[in-house]
Amino acid sequence: MEIAKKIATHYRYTQQTRFVELNEPSPEWRFRVAFLRRHAFRLARNDVILNTDADTILDPRIVEYLHSINRNRIALVSFGRRPYPLTFQEFIGRIVFVFSKLGFTGIYAFSKRVWLETENQNSVKKIVRAEDAYLCRSIAKKYRTVYVRTNSIHLRPEEKPNRHFMRGFTYWSVRHKPLWKAVLHSIIYFRPLLLAGYLQARLRSTSDAE
Repeated sequence: MEIAKKIATHYRYTQQTRFVELNEPSPEWRFRVAFLRRHAFRLARNDVILNTDADTILDPRIVEYLHSINRNRIALVSFGRRPYPLTFQEFIGRIVFVFSKLGFTGIYAFSKRVWLETENQNSVKKIVRAEDAYLCRSIAKKYRTVYVRTNSIHLRPEEKPNRHFMRGFTYWSVRHKPLWKAVLHSIIYFRPLLLAGYLQARLRSTSDAE
């Protein structure tokens, strides 16, 4: 927060910037980040909200796409980012992008009005990861979502076993992807633990249903 305040002061944005320090507990939420972001979203005065992370340098071109929200039923635009240093998985991802043109990252802009309309506030309290993917998926059920490749830079790329496992866990618990996609992702990106996390989440949901 101290760094953010210095930046706001330097660029004379202090009057337009609101800093929120939240120390209250969130016992009803399984993932505190989901609670924190949504608390901030509700405080936003404008309808179009841009979500990003502190470890990301934003591409200035992102501003050009904010005006597309709420036009042609577009309610969310997600922006690509590249890691620094470059990882092997990112290299593979760039090749995949040439053929699929799909994607979603933690940098996204969306309509607050549509978010409040589409997201189930009780269900989101139960998720353990990928709260942003849950938001995107909720909006995509009724409105258009768009992915734009930009040159934003992610300064903390992590390819760790635990992250791969949790990615696979949310692949099913949040995104409800079919098994073949989890298998394909694990093979293409060399993330075997992603499949393990996916299978555990799927088996757990089956046992809970029983």
